[in-house]
Amino acid sequence: MKKPLLLFAIKCSFILYFAACTGIDKYTAAVSATPHVTKGAWKVNLLTESKTDQTACFKGYALTFDATGKLTAVGNGKIITGNWAEDNILKRLTINLDTKDPALAMLNNYWSISDASTAELNLKNAENFAFGRLQITSL
Repeated sequence: MKKPLLLFAIKCSFILYFAACTGIDKYTAAVSATPHVTKGAWKVNLLTESKTDQTACFKGYALTFDATGKLTAVGNGKIITGNWAEDNILKRLTINLDTKDPALAMLNNYWSISDASTAELNLKNAENFAFGRLQITSL
């Protein structure tokens, strides 16, 4: 009597384990920005901070996200480097540019990923959704 019950419990455990792992993989792949942003250059299409449109500050800048975590902003005669990272569990993109330029420093933040595609990435301020929104589009 114990063997059928034990076999049933083991089968259920395997089914639940594989179902959970498959579900997590599909969920994280659906919102992952890394496969998109590491291909080509991007521009800031929209940046709002405290409901104020700051997009014009980024005119002429191109952002390049390297797969190793290096971020480069090129424009207006400047080359600014920094780092970026994605957290697939929290659905968050972290940007950290090494700059004292107040315009580029606005990008330094934890951004929640709303939507990611090959053409555009929509992000919101992870700490306060009402505070900021960032949209970058591929060049």
